[in-house]
Amino acid sequence: MSRYEAFCNTNTDLSMILPEIDSFDRKRLLQNFVQHSGSVYVAHDSGYVSQLYIDGLEGTSVSSLSDVNSNNKYFFDSSADALYLQSSTDPNDLVVEASEDWETIKSTVTKEKADYIRAYLNRPIYKIKNSNLQGANAREYDYIIIYCNAALAVAELVRTIDIQKADDIEFRIVNEQKSGLLDRIKRGEFQLFNESSERLQNGVIQNIVYNSNSTGTIMDLKGFPNTTWDDVRLVITTGGTLSPGTASTIKYKVFVKDDSGLKRNVTVENETLTGGYDSLAYGVFFRGSEGVYTTNDEFSIILSGLAEDTASVKSRQVFR
Repeated sequence: MSRYEAFCNTNTDLSMILPEIDSFDRKRLLQNFVQHSGSVYVAHDSGYVSQLYIDGLEGTSVSSLSDVNSNNKYFFDSSADALYLQSSTDPNDLVVEASEDWETIKSTVTKEKADYIRAYLNRPIYKIKNSNLQGANAREYDYIIIYCNAALAVAELVRTIDIQKADDIEFRIVNEQKSGLLDRIKRGEFQLFNESSERLQNGVIQNIVYNSNSTGTIMDLKGFPNTTWDDVRLVITTGGTLSPGTASTIKYKVFVKDDSGLKRNVTVENETLTGGYDSLAYGVFFRGSEGVYTTNDEFSIILSGLAEDTASVKSRQVFR
């Protein structure tokens, strides 16, 4: 059993990669049943049977031959390699298939491939618990990680039936040329949500509280932040409309962290939002767009002055 959970789910994420994934459910046809006793039939040399399907419906597994006493109950005798099935109809006239439970298979494979991703990247992959940071898919992991997990799982699930299709899907994620998505994450071409990057140095802006009537927003940031990391909050204290030819009446204040937590200290207060580059924090300035700002609108600006090394490989020419 996998030690960790999967990053992707076992339904919509897998079908996103391959819509017909459920047709690869690893069922195999069982034939050559002979009558054992009454309405109980036996198929010798059946191979291991975890889950039996009769005309597409799941049969009921029992623990002994004596318990095979009603329709569609079955018992697999591992010592004799024989499957016993009670059926009111000759099983040779039905579609009797053996497999593991499909949901169990998918769950196991997605967890195994999640473990593979953790081992391959060899760096932490954290849950995104804050809904404001979850992005368009509103999921607890970065979308690119969800996609990689789903694709690798699908490749594994189809491999026993279609090796070429499996290889094609896996190639998109990891390959010998190191051009797959997972290869590029490992090189640092993509950063996960918790990893510092040039994007964080430039600032990541999100609406925390935004009135339905508001139309103005933060358009741009200027300056390099002289802090390691902070979730700076800009709050509109006096609402108004920013438009050309009219003096702005919009006021704002800015909160930064201190040693006790985030949004603790006010560093800018009762300042006018002008539409030019106004003071934010840590040597960074912001520019607000034209539009309506409503009192208590709140914006988060995540700043980081230090980029985290994510093992990006670069080259440099050296002269002697």
